[in-house]
Amino acid sequence: MPIGIVPWTLRHQLFNAEQVEFAYKTLGELGYDGVESFLGGSAGLDKDEDYALMQKYGLRPCSVYCDISKPEEAIATAKKYGVTMLGIPAIPGVMMRRAEGFYAYAKKINEMAEPFRGSGIRLQYHNHAQEFRNFPEENGKTGLEILIENTDPELVCFELDVHWASAAGADPAEWIRKLKGRIPIVHYKDMGIDYETEEFGLGEVPRVFLEVGQGNLNWKAIREACIEAGCEWYNVEQDRTKRPVFESVKLSIDFMRGELGIV
Repeated sequence: MPIGIVPWTLRHQLFNAEQVEFAYKTLGELGYDGVESFLGGSAGLDKDEDYALMQKYGLRPCSVYCDISKPEEAIATAKKYGVTMLGIPAIPGVMMRRAEGFYAYAKKINEMAEPFRGSGIRLQYHNHAQEFRNFPEENGKTGLEILIENTDPELVCFELDVHWASAAGADPAEWIRKLKGRIPIVHYKDMGIDYETEEFGLGEVPRVFLEVGQGNLNWKAIREACIEAGCEWYNVEQDRTKRPVFESVKLSIDFMRGELGIV
């Protein structure tokens, strides 16, 4: 099963074409299979230049972010780079305050997705913690449940971030199973507790981003859920690292290939 990298992890390493090529080369050597979209945007590379560098080191994109308001161009882009998932923006902050905002955004997602019907392309929503807000007026239903239940499963899929699900108090494995058939990509990101970062009051949790296998998430359960749900890509993302970033992404993939048996 392929393991990819999320560009956000490497954002401080990608300011020119040489750094982008070094990143692709290193990722290939570490055993990564691909990238979520492309790495070279911040360095001024266009997608074709980026794609050529990616291929040079045996990598491929698993999804692409592009202008989905122009469906014909977006479909052509997806087919050109061999992907079937296109990313969409997260729910705007003003809409996530109320359940009706999630219902409205689910409707908007369906409207964005409809022009892609029959193309083999699905639009993909990526969560953080805010989608797990519970709404008493909906008998405790979360915003993410509203999005899942009110979007077209043929056209809309979800990219669960296990760190943010856990940070919100949810069980990542349970949510992966809820999304069976609609979760082609999962973000693998560990979560730890570090009281040396700052002084916190009683009950406050100093949550930190960690390499996969270095924190407190139940990775065996997550891996089993991914298999049951039919996940296609396991993508490493670490928003901040204390180690040098390529050391961190090596730790993650080594744990995933070794302890989790992802091959």
